[in-house]
Amino acid sequence: MVFFLLLSLLGADEALSPAENEPAEKIYTREEWRPSIEATQEQLELLDLFAAATKFGGMKIKVPKELQSLPMRMIEGADELKDKGIELRVTELEFRNLKIVRDATPQWQENRPRMPVRLEFDKLGVSADAKTKLGVIPVGAIFEQGTMPADFLPIIQKGFNLEVLPEKRLQETNLDKVKLKVGGALTTGIANHFFSKKVARMILEYGVGQTLQMGQESLMGGGIAGKLIDGGKDTPASRAAGSLIDQLLN
Repeated sequence: MVFFLLLSLLGADEALSPAENEPAEKIYTREEWRPSIEATQEQLELLDLFAAATKFGGMKIKVPKELQSLPMRMIEGADELKDKGIELRVTELEFRNLKIVRDATPQWQENRPRMPVRLEFDKLGVSADAKTKLGVIPVGAIFEQGTMPADFLPIIQKGFNLEVLPEKRLQETNLDKVKLKVGGALTTGIANHFFSKKVARMILEYGVGQTLQMGQESLMGGGIAGKLIDGGKDTPASRAAGSLIDQLLN
């Protein structure tokens, strides 16, 4: 009797084995993927237009407050920063002569689509605030003549996901020309203890990832043509960019 009981328990364990009882992942047809692919393409088309606008002297994008907080887990040595009570927030990104290189149609890997892009730019600046026990220290970096890959991954009924600097495409990355902007005259010595090129790259990766997912209202709206790097609101570059954005939004 005990023997049969043991056999029945073993059978129950086998019946509950996740390898055998987990439902197989559903395979969707290319037609079922179409709405998510179209949503991804709409975002990429918006980014194409934004990239075109950066050629009028450059553009700045303010990161919304709810997206500013940088997940500390992304940064090597985050525990040390956390122990010192340091919190990083990405506040603004600056683009100049941004070009988005991509295919018009998705690439298929088995049954899943992906839409890889490559960002090429003359200048990509990132500004952040480092909140410390001594107060807020402005930090940032300027990347010049760089290349940055990203993968847009359509998600069924959810639009898309985004992977910035995917591991498998790191050979396409060129972020070597970087100038650090670390604090003011009184805080530079303090900030240099925890701010490095590696942290600058992490902030850039996070900030660009947030920007690439912003909707049209956040990315192109709000009179952003008046925030051009070169010149004020009433300059040829500003008027040209303003005209372009008016056409895009209307």
